[in-house]
Amino acid sequence: MVDRVKIDEIDAEILRTLLQESRTSFTDLAKKCGITVAAVRMRYKRLRKEGVINGEKMLVNPHCLGYRHIVDLGIVNAIEDQEEVAKFLESKPISELVGPVGIYNFYGKVVLSDLKKLHEIIEEFESFIKIKHVDAFIWAEAVNIEYPENLVIKPLGRENKQRNKKAATLTNQEQPICDIDDTDRQIAKIISENSRTPFKTIASELGLSAKTIIQRYKKLRENLLPVSTVTLDLRKLGFKALASIYIKVSNRSKMQEIYAQLLDIPNMIVIIRLIGNYDLYCALVVEDFQALFEAEEKIRRISGVASATIYLVPVPPSWPLSLFPKLLEGDTVQPKYWVK
Repeated sequence: MVDRVKIDEIDAEILRTLLQESRTSFTDLAKKCGITVAAVRMRYKRLRKEGVINGEKMLVNPHCLGYRHIVDLGIVNAIEDQEEVAKFLESKPISELVGPVGIYNFYGKVVLSDLKKLHEIIEEFESFIKIKHVDAFIWAEAVNIEYPENLVIKPLGRENKQRNKKAATLTNQEQPICDIDDTDRQIAKIISENSRTPFKTIASELGLSAKTIIQRYKKLRENLLPVSTVTLDLRKLGFKALASIYIKVSNRSKMQEIYAQLLDIPNMIVIIRLIGNYDLYCALVVEDFQALFEAEEKIRRISGVASATIYLVPVPPSWPLSLFPKLLEGDTVQPKYWVK
């Protein structure tokens, strides 16, 4: 079990701010928190040392690299075949392989430029005699799916009793592929892994001027790298489990209203539209069963929600998830139709 780390209102404000923009300067944090720059730096280092903050990331938009389709695969097999199936799946270019999740023994992710390849993947998996069945959950979008401002980090300051919620944004999946060169890719790779890397450091590493790096960075932020955030170990903030929630809606024309009501539920941190057996996937982190029961009741009361299936899984050790940085390696590193 991971022990909860004790934090105060100022620590919580630092975390909330950095979740929204990881490159926020210590000077700006000091002004916002009403403390000195030295005090902010000390608190940041402590939060890093204690593992509450465990990364600084830029989240990559796969659509801008030509990968239009993200698909979760739920894999069913007999429990006695778990080891053999694991070996089979580990030999395949499938990412984020975990399990068990709900009714599935394994759960993995593929990233596709051509949805026609999905049939080939499922057919290949189901041809393995130890795999009984594969279900596909196709994402309708891969950006604007995280809602870190909905995470309740305690203790709350007086000005934070009311959360400033971001409106749900339904993404246009027909975004153009980004026009980037090798230099852009190198910059994106560096800051996707460490978003607080100083521009001067990147400039020195790539042999360019800091002005050039800043100009290219601003361009990359428009589409390819839309989110700059720190990653947190939510277990150290007191969260005990993550509820994976699959929702069927009775009227898709009310999707925006359903989104808004889901975002009224504290700690609802991910919402993804799906194509297939379910219409929405939601991720909710909870501190205890009471919080889960209350959230479940709120979901079932939302007009337009036909059903909600909930699976409890461990809280990921690092969130928000950085799922797509490998795509920046280019076509020479991984197959065009999925990413390892």
